[in-house]
This record gives sequence, C-alpha cells and structure tokens, in this order.
Amino acid sequence: MDDAEEGPAAVRRRREALAERVGLPWWYRVAFAVTWTGVLLGPLLARDHDRLGLPAFPYWLVATALLVVLLLEYRRRSALSVLMRSRPYPALRAHLVPTAAVIVGSVVVVWGLTLLDQPYAAIGCAVLAGGLTARQVWLVNRAIRRDVVESG
Repeated sequence: MDDAEEGPAAVRRRREALAERVGLPWWYRVAFAVTWTGVLLGPLLARDHDRLGLPAFPYWLVATALLVVLLLEYRRRSALSVLMRSRPYPALRAHLVPTAAVIVGSVVVVWGLTLLDQPYAAIGCAVLAGGLTARQVWLVNRAIRRDVVESG
C-alpha cells in the first residue's frame, strides 16, 4: 500500500514512527561531546601531559578511533547509511555552514591556543567546543527527523 491509498493521518503516524527511530539517544550526545573534546585536546595532552599531571597515553588516537565509531553510529541512526535514497535530506544542506563553522572554528581556536602555549584556555575552549559540536550534531539529527516526517 502506498501513501496515496492510506489516509493522511495514517501516513503521518508511520512517518513519525520512522522519525523516532532515527533519533539520537541522550548518551550519544554526551559521548560525542566527550570524544570531540578529546580529539581537540589530543595534541595538547600529547605535548603537555607531564605539566598537566597526566600519564603518557595516545589520547588523540583513542579519541579519533572513538569518533569514527560514533560517526558510523550516527550514519546508521540517522539513516544516512542508506545508499539508495531518492534524494538527500534537505536538512543536510541547510546545516552545512553552521556545522562546518562549529567544527573548523573549534579546531582553529583550540589548536591555536595549544600552539600559543595556553593549555588551560585550550582546555576550557575544548570543553565548550565539545558541547557546541554535540549540540550541532543533535540539531542536524532533529532536522533530519523533521525531514522524514514532512517528506512527501
């Protein structure tokens, strides 16, 4: 049965159920914020771990590996891994510039502060950037869910 044969209310309920399935759980947002913060702080922690009282550890490598896992999970949960969609989600285009700005901006600021030997400012900015980036990921996912409900 296609959308034309069903009542509009039934179609809407089915789309809302699908949209709910592509949502991100709360733990994903927390994990993404922590992992992105780790990626940003990796170079600082590799260089200044003694000064910060931390053990030598491949922080950046571990955070990057976790980020890859989280991005793969994001693609799966947001249905971005479906190869044969008829068209891309409009939300991806609409959120491209803000998402790029948050990601690139956080890298420039935190790594710039690291190069300027400002570890505590870099740590503070990295924590803030981790939260902002996780929020941006959530906003994109929320817009994708809206696209699923409103697709026609």
